Amino acid sequence: MERRPYGVYALYVAGRWWPVLVVPLFRLFTAIQQGALHTVVRDVVWCALPLLYGIFTWWACRYRVSRLKRGWCYSMAVRQGILVRRSLYVDAQHAVSIEVERTPFLALCGGRRVRVNTEGLRRHSDMVLYLPSTQVETLFCLRDRPRLRRTRLFPIFVTAVSGSNAAVGLLTAVPILRQIGRILGDSPIPDAVGVLQRLMATQVPAIIRLAGNLLLLGWAVAALRNFLRYIGFYAVVQGECLHLVSGLFTRRDVLIDRDKITAVELRQTVFMRLLGLHTAVLTAAGYGRDWGLRPVLIPAADPKTLREELGRLLPQYPMRTEYHAVKRKGWWRYVAAPLAVMVFSAPFWWGGGFWQVPAFACLVFGGWWFWVRLLGWRGAGFGADSEAVTIRYPRGLALYQVHLPREAVDEVAVTQGIWQRRTGTCTVTVRCFGEKKRRHRVWGMSYNTALAEVEQMLDNKNTKGIP
Repeated sequence: MERRPYGVYALYVAGRWWPVLVVPLFRLFTAIQQGALHTVVRDVVWCALPLLYGIFTWWACRYRVSRLKRGWCYSMAVRQGILVRRSLYVDAQHAVSIEVERTPFLALCGGRRVRVNTEGLRRHSDMVLYLPSTQVETLFCLRDRPRLRRTRLFPIFVTAVSGSNAAVGLLTAVPILRQIGRILGDSPIPDAVGVLQRLMATQVPAIIRLAGNLLLLGWAVAALRNFLRYIGFYAVVQGECLHLVSGLFTRRDVLIDRDKITAVELRQTVFMRLLGLHTAVLTAAGYGRDWGLRPVLIPAADPKTLREELGRLLPQYPMRTEYHAVKRKGWWRYVAAPLAVMVFSAPFWWGGGFWQVPAFACLVFGGWWFWVRLLGWRGAGFGADSEAVTIRYPRGLALYQVHLPREAVDEVAVTQGIWQRRTGTCTVTVRCFGEKKRRHRVWGMSYNTALAEVEQMLDNKNTKGIP
């Protein structure tokens, strides 16, 4: 039986046109304050057009729910479009995950946003539906989930503080502060060009303080976002899928097929390493496409709790704990790039004045990066057999332990450059099938050891016909 989506869908369709409505809404608000309503007929009509478009789009949309997949996902068909009709069908057998989102506005309206993802590599979800909350809870059995203990606040706080990106936080904070300044009549963020001109005319330490304050603001906003995102996080096994729940204001229920998981990544920053905490992240084709959705399985846990949770949530997932460490002669490959950044900052110091600001930034970043790479070199390694592959390496400003099933490995490349032949080392690159086409790479492995591990991985009874 075909049905129309929830009525709030019309508001979300109309909301896509908000950049066009900024000027008409501003003039309409000004005219209401001045009492000149006879001059705003055009603005009222202009503002009503997107709302009418959203209503017609909702009226023309139909969806149908049919076959069930192992008790947690349905085959769905959607028909939408006013002038150009478009029909979309998603088979339950190919579904990887279901994401049920409840924003504060949707909670007020009694609706939910449902995203259906398949194995196809796309930039966005394959299907997005707006359904009533009662129907969503009945379809996906959200009311029947067992109540387990939630993740403690302190590990979540440590993860949010250590893994936050200051640049992302600034992109979120600056527009909000500018809008507040326009409403209050005095912008809390002055003109950037004027500020830099005044600071350059005074002294360099003031510029450093300004940059530090901006980075601190961005880091604080990003940390707050991540902390609110994982408050109340817990994971349970629901039939053949994992049910992940997280969020304070925006709550997300994620149902993901355990058979579609292609990798489990254990991530650790330097601060988390000092406290003995890890973050477990999933990799699966079709999961975590949309912005703001991160495939986190365990936000933060100590090694003992991590083993217990992974054994409870993924009891049959193959994880190889043995690995071969990299050779000590390959240390230069890990620290070469951070040292180059630190050396690059030296000419800026000689320039004096304003040039000391980027020099100081390069020196701090290079020193922190050097420390992360040094820790990564001491724990890097590679191991493989006929059931699982494990690889440990540093990436960015974090340390990673990646565990992959043998079937999920698309390619293993063992390369040896001219300079690596003198030390007997090589570079091992592992590619796995996932949403981001993730590539994992470790430097400084023993060439003979790496070849032996790859041969052991190919030595499988099910891999017939391989020479």
